[in-house]
Amino acid sequence: RQACHYVPNMVCNDVPGERANIVRRDDNLQPEGEFQKRPDQTWAPGERANIVKRGDNLHPEGEFQKRPDQNWAPGERANIVRRDDNLHPEGEFQRRLDDIWAPGDRALL
Repeated sequence: RQACHYVPNMVCNDVPGERANIVRRDDNLQPEGEFQKRPDQTWAPGERANIVKRGDNLHPEGEFQKRPDQNWAPGERANIVRRDDNLHPEGEFQRRLDDIWAPGDRALL
């Protein structure tokens, strides 16, 4: 027997790395009589109160001002200014040589 590492002065039978046995305790709770259930009911929509529309004492006086009708016109834009650049290519550019396609060599198996 070896000493328990988590409770002092107690002897453990379990092996380190293994799970301890489950201890199920008896209880003294037993149901008596029948359980009460909710009575079965069918669904029905709830009752709603009548809608009450109250009158108001706000009445417009005179005429309202409206925005004048306008036709759409494009906005004014400044003219585009294209500046001359000072970059000019000198000499010839190097190009890749045009190779003729040929099938590649296959590896020996």
